[in-house]
Amino acid sequence: QRETLMQRLAHMNVVQRLTLALKGGRSERLALIRDPNKLVQRSVLQSPRLTDSEVEGFASMSNLSGEVLRGISNIRVFMKNYTVAKNLVNNPKTPLDVSLHLFPRLTASDLLKLTTNKNVPETLRSSATKLHRKRKSGVG
Repeated sequence: QRETLMQRLAHMNVVQRLTLALKGGRSERLALIRDPNKLVQRSVLQSPRLTDSEVEGFASMSNLSGEVLRGISNIRVFMKNYTVAKNLVNNPKTPLDVSLHLFPRLTASDLLKLTTNKNVPETLRSSATKLHRKRKSGVG
């Protein structure tokens, strides 16, 4: 009898889930990034098979903890990808210090969208508005 992925994960201990996070496929990583254990979440981010598109997806997921999003922002290889940075800034769960550090990297159009995004903290929105005005006056 075949078990679904969630049933298999329910029967695994932490060490088995850690191993699966490092060696498993895309669907396993997608399930394990939401694991309540922080070690399992961290090992998903350290998986050698992790692709840029998966990280872009993780960065935009609002059901992940702030710790996972902070972990993504601490890995330089991921932060070279503009889409990851943009998704992190627009994610309401991203810690404010991470967002404030990343938002100056945004292009003018993405910065303008951020000024009207009601999901992000007010501090980030107002800072984005100020930067947008400054860039606009600096160019013209």
